[in-house]
Amino acid sequence: PQIRAAMNGDLDTPPPSPAQPHRRSGAAAGKEGAVHPLRFHICDRREIHVSACSVKAVGLRDFVVTIMRELSLSMATNVDFNMNSNAILGTWEDVFLAEKCYTTVLGISSRVYRCFAFTHEPERRLCYLMLEEDNLRSLPFLPPFKFKAMVICWYNSKREVTAVQVEYDQLGFYLHCLGLHAAHGWLSRRVLTPAVVTWAKAYVASGVVHPFTFLLQVAFFTFCFLRLFVTTNIAQCCLSCSS
Repeated sequence: PQIRAAMNGDLDTPPPSPAQPHRRSGAAAGKEGAVHPLRFHICDRREIHVSACSVKAVGLRDFVVTIMRELSLSMATNVDFNMNSNAILGTWEDVFLAEKCYTTVLGISSRVYRCFAFTHEPERRLCYLMLEEDNLRSLPFLPPFKFKAMVICWYNSKREVTAVQVEYDQLGFYLHCLGLHAAHGWLSRRVLTPAVVTWAKAYVASGVVHPFTFLLQVAFFTFCFLRLFVTTNIAQCCLSCSS
């Protein structure tokens, strides 16, 4: 109530500051040693804890073990692991196997995982954090890259993780893996974005902005592209036959 009143300007004195961070020791500190958690209790509709941490690990298995210890959670054998709502794995061993397989075929030699903070909602039994990756490459012509992903964990009354959802930019990840992210960014900034802005201004100025007119434009440009493609192929076939 004091915090809410201070935000509304009803109190002359500022709300009490959160408790000073303290140092953890032992297993809860993770691989980086000491961790300084900062916990805030946001009293709105539910209790939320925001904590700072310093977790760094090489490889997914080591990172999962370390971050679970940091969150005071444990790993059960089975887990509902959802990758961007596109792939669902049932056990942690399947998760580690899939990660090892696809990183190898995508030319990633090793990964350094980092996490600097996490949010915990005890009432909903979930934690979510921002995961940072440093991806090193196995091929010399592929550039290393950094990547980020949002990870959400649900757990049961025994504090065993039952479900994990990972959300990330899938297109950006594969462009990074192919070494095309910089070229794609340049094309989007210098060519596609100005063209789209010009089209949007003309479209809005026409005064006929509507889903039907938009679909009509999509159909028209698709028809023109297909007609150009077919005409070009026919012309090439005619030239080949005449020669």
